[in-house]
Amino acid sequence: MTKIRFIVNGLGLGNSTRCHAIIQRLNSMDVETSVATSGNGLWYFKNKSEITRLDELKAIHYGAKEGQISIIKTFAAVPTILGVLRDNMRLMMELLQVEKPDAVVIDSDYSFLPMRRLGIPIIALNNSDIVVQSKRRFAPMPDTVRGQYYAVERFDFLFHRVIPDLVISPSLESNFPSYHKKFKRVASVVREQYRPTDWRTHPKKVVIMLSGSMFGSPVVLKQDSYPFHIDIIGRDTPDGWHDCDGIKFHSRIRDNAALLTEADLTIVNGGFSAISEVFHMRKPIIVIPVPKHAEQWVNAKTIERIGVGMVSQESNLEPAMLAAFGRIDELRNAYQQLGRNPDGAKQAAEKILKFLRNNR
Repeated sequence: MTKIRFIVNGLGLGNSTRCHAIIQRLNSMDVETSVATSGNGLWYFKNKSEITRLDELKAIHYGAKEGQISIIKTFAAVPTILGVLRDNMRLMMELLQVEKPDAVVIDSDYSFLPMRRLGIPIIALNNSDIVVQSKRRFAPMPDTVRGQYYAVERFDFLFHRVIPDLVISPSLESNFPSYHKKFKRVASVVREQYRPTDWRTHPKKVVIMLSGSMFGSPVVLKQDSYPFHIDIIGRDTPDGWHDCDGIKFHSRIRDNAALLTEADLTIVNGGFSAISEVFHMRKPIIVIPVPKHAEQWVNAKTIERIGVGMVSQESNLEPAMLAAFGRIDELRNAYQQLGRNPDGAKQAAEKILKFLRNNR
């Protein structure tokens, strides 16, 4: 039986959910999978029946200041980050020597030396090539995200161009050209249960699902009532909150498909996995990119260009929500023009197995 080890960055949930989507398809193809991750990833993968084992890694974090990405603090933390990488590589060497997988899939993890030393193929799940190409496509790039682009995103692209043997690069636009032969394009990667549903004639529900990482946007609602019900995923009920008809907080949820299925409008940060799932479900979207984050800015601009959603800021959440709710028919029509999305997770699983067959 083919065995594949996934090494997943556990800072937010997006890396975990999209890796799980591919694991689901591999599982149906009789592939045995295991996962090593940290933080939110450990919480997410706990008790997932598709994986044979779950191992804990030390977490790597961006530097932060006042809840936002700080390039200066990220550079200052480099010695700590290198120490964490060293410890993680030591653990992975031990695990891989015992497990002997046919390949390792990495998602936003850079602990590649154990695989190189053991001669294990490295496959990455990464679309930094799209971020690099989109810098010109959506020029000019705002000064607020330029620093993070050069300090993180550009490095991310160069790493994946050089180190992995294969890079699976998902895109909302499945015909988006590949920038380098190593990057293989697939459609958006989403979990099996996140399927398109029929639209309601009379919209009545909004889902706010902002990032669960430390950089997730705050949810501040000031009005006493709204012309729709609001479900807020990933946020605990605030202290002193007075129960309000039509607003419900849901804390963290591993599987939010049921709530998203009922949504007529969704509000998300600019993480690619969250956008991919609501895009695949054909839900009108408001994207609130995390400040100073180049990839999230690109993802937001892509949604705006396709026409299925709007871009807003944290401080403008309520007016944007009301404006988008009034434009739902227009945003739905943009989805009609696009047609149905291919199964990017299945495409990814097939490309991984094809690569292994061709390189045994």
